[in-house]
Amino acid sequence: MEKIFPPTTTICKDNYELQFAKAPEYINNGEDIHDIEVLYLLNRGNVRYLYHHLKYDINENQETGKIESIDFTMSSDNAKLGEIFTTLPYGLIKKNRTGVGATTLELSSRRNSIVVVPTRTLAYEKAKNSKIADSNKYSILYVGGNIAEFVPPSIESYLADETIGYKKFIVVVDSLKRLLDKIGEEHFKDYFIMFDEIDSYQYDSYYRPKMENAFDYYFKFPEKQRCLVSATIGKFSNPLIKKEPIINIKFNAPAPRNINLIHTNDVFIETQKKIKQLIENYPNEKILIALNLVTKGMLPIINSLPGNLQSQCSILCGQGSKLDAGDYYKEVINRLLPSKITFMSCTFFVGIDIDERFHLISVADINHPFTLLSTDKLTQIAGRCRHSEGLLSETIIYSTHNNISDDINYDNLERDIIADAMLLSDFAKNNRIVQQKFPKLIQNYNRISEDDIEKNSGKNYYGSSSIKLVRCVDGNIMPAYFNIDNIIIQVRLKNILYSEPEGLYNALQNEGNQVSFTNIKETKRIPNKIYSEVMEQSNLSTEEERNELINKLKEKRTLQEREALAQHLSINCKTINKIFLEHFIELQKYVPLEKLVNILPEYSNNTRYRNLYNAILIWALDENHPIKITLKEKFPLNSNFTNKEIGDGINAIWNGILHYGTLSYPIAVRKLSTLFCKIGVRTSTYRNGRKVNVYPILSYDVLGLNCEPIERIPAHKNMTRVLNVR
Repeated sequence: MEKIFPPTTTICKDNYELQFAKAPEYINNGEDIHDIEVLYLLNRGNVRYLYHHLKYDINENQETGKIESIDFTMSSDNAKLGEIFTTLPYGLIKKNRTGVGATTLELSSRRNSIVVVPTRTLAYEKAKNSKIADSNKYSILYVGGNIAEFVPPSIESYLADETIGYKKFIVVVDSLKRLLDKIGEEHFKDYFIMFDEIDSYQYDSYYRPKMENAFDYYFKFPEKQRCLVSATIGKFSNPLIKKEPIINIKFNAPAPRNINLIHTNDVFIETQKKIKQLIENYPNEKILIALNLVTKGMLPIINSLPGNLQSQCSILCGQGSKLDAGDYYKEVINRLLPSKITFMSCTFFVGIDIDERFHLISVADINHPFTLLSTDKLTQIAGRCRHSEGLLSETIIYSTHNNISDDINYDNLERDIIADAMLLSDFAKNNRIVQQKFPKLIQNYNRISEDDIEKNSGKNYYGSSSIKLVRCVDGNIMPAYFNIDNIIIQVRLKNILYSEPEGLYNALQNEGNQVSFTNIKETKRIPNKIYSEVMEQSNLSTEEERNELINKLKEKRTLQEREALAQHLSINCKTINKIFLEHFIELQKYVPLEKLVNILPEYSNNTRYRNLYNAILIWALDENHPIKITLKEKFPLNSNFTNKEIGDGINAIWNGILHYGTLSYPIAVRKLSTLFCKIGVRTSTYRNGRKVNVYPILSYDVLGLNCEPIERIPAHKNMTRVLNVR
């Protein structure tokens, strides 16, 4: 039973709140007792009686007097937060080490809680063990995508169950909106919300845009009923996050790691060699390889191993890569690695606990930027081992480039990117106002929508990927702060850690690790035949999955039902099939299902799909649309036209109606044949006694669909910004 002492003093300053109490201190073997003032609450985190002598520091800026952070020191190197607090403090909690039990503490606290996690694996692992004996109830409710053989109660029935006192939800970030819609915003005040592994939002948001949209809900909860947690938190560009009070968890004992660092020109053959070496030297011990690349990385490595080792391999990866992993796909059971040689993708870099020792190999390839790992990520990966004696060994295999940018001012980089994002935001706001106040200034064909701004806001900096700087929320354009964070991370990784061999070595050394360094230039390679076989198998699995998706879509009768199903199916399918479903949703209202699913796979390439999209929309125009009228006037069926005649006719549409500019004659012929008409092979004929080359017009059904559109685009529709023309 916790002893409770009433608070005597409260300090509230700069979003921080500390309460103190008088508590007895025993001295001289318990003979003498006197009261001392101790920390009672830290940002409403209740300090347990045994830790009333908690060591802490208030870090104030000497010039402004503003509190910048509060540090407290764990009582021992392996202590858990639940030993010190009964509830988590509010604010931004930098726990600086994995395995300190932040999620466990919140899920066991005496209050209603919502714990938001980035991956389904993390949520499932925490929820499945909360089943109440002799019942179908769970004290912690999982909310996320479907998991085979795991059927938790509905949100409604869980909320209505009066036998469960404190409601505890652990929810995958993509499903947060669904949960909060059920709870209702009026009840947010009754919950404490925790976003776990918040650093993963910076790494993953650019290809999981729903993450930042879900994070918007964080600020709808009272400021003293919310916290952000991670072991590896860097800087945030979001000004609202910067206002959150910061709590640093410190440890008396440092945790340096012994790291074998291998720089090479081919990380995949080097990884294969390291696996074989470890198996030869330690035949009874397990190996875990962290590599965020399944098809072009893990599988070629596995397939280049001897047959007896291939059979001992498994892959831990997300649902989108499950089909590619094939028979190697496995899941963690009872916190143990599923095979002697286990590969894992970034889905498992957070959230899984392994209770056995293993040899860790982390792989970063400069040729695949999304495999690059910061020192924080490397620490996080190493932290997956929860055994008291730690890893058996740790090896990092990496490659670098020499394209370093010397002129980067990292202090100004964030400011410059945010300035670009704000420029787009201001432009969107003012553009709307200008269009309203001066309707003649911006013609219909020249209007720019919020969607146009968001879709075209991608920009790269110093070699980073081109990432959208803004997002559209409720019709308003605003900076996409997690994407901005990701750009900064990419720039630092490519231009500091992975610009030269010594970059990663120095960074790991500066963090106090014991690092041995080897530079190996490989002449041997994994045979191209193995890569080809892997890609062939990947293409087959893609086709099989797509056929399954199509069969499920065929079961639905209405466009609305098919769209809803396609959106649901896209969550867990392969990336290329996710694109297929996005394109299906976009075009299904024009083309009958059977015909659409037959032609879409041929147009997965971005450029080819743009042509398909434009051709279908032009085909679906109402017969009275100006484009259709002009097309038929300029190009009657069964007539022949020269290059010049085609150029003049197409430009009457391209420039005269759509205002896209004038096309050269050869490009005009290409546009005619890909977007407007089916034309025959060029032939020769005589006109006015001269021999000329002409193209016959065979049909206005350029794709050969041989059917009528399901829906016609109205005659009044301005197509200038509807068509996808670059």
